[in-house]
Amino acid sequence: MRFFRVDRTSVEKAAAEIVSPRKPIEYYVEAVRKIVEDVRTRGDEALLEYARRYDSPDVSRQNIAIPKKTIAEAYRRVDEEIRNALRKSAENIAKLSETQLKRLGFRKRIDEGVMVLQRPSPLPSVGCYVPGGAAAYPSTVLMTVVPAKVAKVPRTVVCTPPSRAGKISDVVLAALYVAGADEVYAVGGPHAVAAMAYGTETVKPVAKVVGPGGPYVTAAKKLVGCDVMVDMLAGPTELVVYSDDLGDAEDVALEMCAQAEHSEDTLVGLVTTSDELANEVLKFINLISPRLERRETIEQSLQKNGYIAVCDTPKTAISLIQSIAPEHLYIPSKHEKITPQITNAGLISAGKHSSPVLSDYVIGVNHVLPTSGQAKTRGGLNIIDYVKIITEVRIMKGAAKRLGKHAAALAKAEGLTAHAAAASR
Repeated sequence: MRFFRVDRTSVEKAAAEIVSPRKPIEYYVEAVRKIVEDVRTRGDEALLEYARRYDSPDVSRQNIAIPKKTIAEAYRRVDEEIRNALRKSAENIAKLSETQLKRLGFRKRIDEGVMVLQRPSPLPSVGCYVPGGAAAYPSTVLMTVVPAKVAKVPRTVVCTPPSRAGKISDVVLAALYVAGADEVYAVGGPHAVAAMAYGTETVKPVAKVVGPGGPYVTAAKKLVGCDVMVDMLAGPTELVVYSDDLGDAEDVALEMCAQAEHSEDTLVGLVTTSDELANEVLKFINLISPRLERRETIEQSLQKNGYIAVCDTPKTAISLIQSIAPEHLYIPSKHEKITPQITNAGLISAGKHSSPVLSDYVIGVNHVLPTSGQAKTRGGLNIIDYVKIITEVRIMKGAAKRLGKHAAALAKAEGLTAHAAAASR
């Protein structure tokens, strides 16, 4: 793992070095540009070519769409324990999404005789990208599809890559059943993103593409974002743990290993003011990681991208976190004083028992979160990504006359005399 000593004069330099092992998104954009353009211009022909090359040689026009019967059968096959977990996760995601949705609508008297009404209206269609292939992500199915259903999006499409044998795992299919996806296609990668964005003979285009993915998928979203709405660049996982408490060492190490097992591109680190904690965390990582099933991925991830940053003061540590703007921030101790000072994080998990892993699955908050510094400008996927806001204004006669004088004055100041006349009538 990389080691940094940081003071107030070196925060920006340290932050830049911490994220430096990752190639810039522009590198991947150029790598996927031909794929995206191919699918855009040649439709199914190109989509199937890339699907056979990168997903499974068995993908065909006949089996790329997954029938609802297949999805229902998989749900019945999985263990009851899995079904219960999927239902509980979906229930909590729906609860939070419903709360968010309710708060978007209001009726407000702004001035005497002036009423403003705001109401959310669902997008006509949403395409949800769910990573897959070597791994299975039923949780991402729920995170992307359930809010769409709460928002009453009429058409929810899911693209997820099959295994090389051409199969989507039963647990992912079971999640699709619980979530209620309308259309499911066994295809992944940049070609799937392009298909949802521009449409092919088989996959009709959507109004917006959401969901996480690796760097190539994220680059494809950046490319198609010029022509269709996308949620954010939700790329490889990022985690910062902030602690100065020696008693947190084992928990910190386990959380770092947990996020590092996603892929070799995961960016995981500890920010602290304690040399003792830094040494203890390293000790526990060396004890824990060899025992874990995905130890090779964890060790490669930590060796390539992992880091420990020892800061001279808590203020410096907070500045460093703000500069990194991580996807996940876990603060096991002293969170009451620290969390209000953090504004640049996709999701803050505060308190010893608030493991980011719980938020990844069952708390109800979304695990599709901004990466690559985007947490400086937006938060995680939420109900707002599935609706548009309709605003209605109702003005009474007296209010129109009274306020029209102010509107006319401003219109004249802008040189827009027709506006002034319309406001004064």
